[in-house]
Formats: sequence, C-alpha cells, structure tokens
Amino acid sequence: MIDWLTSNDDDAVIGALNELEQLLRRGDVGEEIIKPLFQLLSHKRDDVRARAVWCLGKLGQNKVYGDYQLIRLCEMVEDEDPETRENLAWALGELAGIGLGDRRSLETLLHLLNDDENGVRSMAAWSIGRYAEKLSLDDRRCVERLEEMLKSSNSYTRSSAEFALEKLSK
Repeated sequence: MIDWLTSNDDDAVIGALNELEQLLRRGDVGEEIIKPLFQLLSHKRDDVRARAVWCLGKLGQNKVYGDYQLIRLCEMVEDEDPETRENLAWALGELAGIGLGDRRSLETLLHLLNDDENGVRSMAAWSIGRYAEKLSLDDRRCVERLEEMLKSSNSYTRSSAEFALEKLSK
C-alpha cells in the first residue's frame, strides 16, 4: 500500500486511499502509514490532499499518531480546497479528543472559525468543543467567535457552536 500511496500514478494513489480508508475504519493500520500520508499533503489534486488529511485524523482517532502530526497538519490551514480545510478541522478535533493538542492547533482552529465556508467553520467549532473536553482551554477569543456563530442562518453552524460553548462552560 505504501508503494501505491507514493506512486506517480494518480489512479494508484486514489485506489490506495480508498483501501486505506476502509482499513482505517476497522483500525487495521499502524504508524508506518503516517509518512506517506504527509507526502500526499502537498499533492496537486485537492481530493488527494483532503483524503490524506482525513486519514491522518482517523489515525489519531484510532490512537495512532506521530510526534510531528499536529505541526504538519496545521500547515494545511491555508489550503485552497474547502474540503481539505474542513477535514483539517475535524482531524485536529480527533487528535484533541485523545489528549493531543497544543497552542498551534488551537490557533489553527480559531483561524478556521473565520473561514468563508460554513462547513469549515462548523467543523472548527465542533473541534474546539472536542479540544475543551480533553485539554485545558481558556481562550476568550473562542467564546466570542462561537457566540457570534449562534446567530448563523446555518443550523449545522449553530449546533456546532452550541456544542463547543457547552464544552467550554464545563
């Protein structure tokens, strides 16, 4: 699988990502897959980058992670693809959910709260809630932005903000 993920053939990469996603859903993948996934974060195709970020988040959810995972993921904050940024917010929430997180990941989530895309903002709010569940979080900027999001016309955005504010108040 690693050979396919690092292939120059886009079809092979997509096929490997499809297979990897299935393995990750079952928790059948280890740390050896992290480096090839990081290489895909600079791939020219949006869908490949988005799926690589999702896979890294799923690895975190499965409690498989590398020391540099947060740093490299946070670098994706300015990616042009909204799905990649939404997956980034989700991945940071999953890593926070297992107790991983740092100031940089929080700053990344705060940045994503102001994204142009509703899905990105909603996922960032949800992830801040996950962050607050497991990690010490005392940042007034989160509360102010989340309170603004409660006024959104998008119900998913409002419910994500409510979730995060509830977790922050505990």
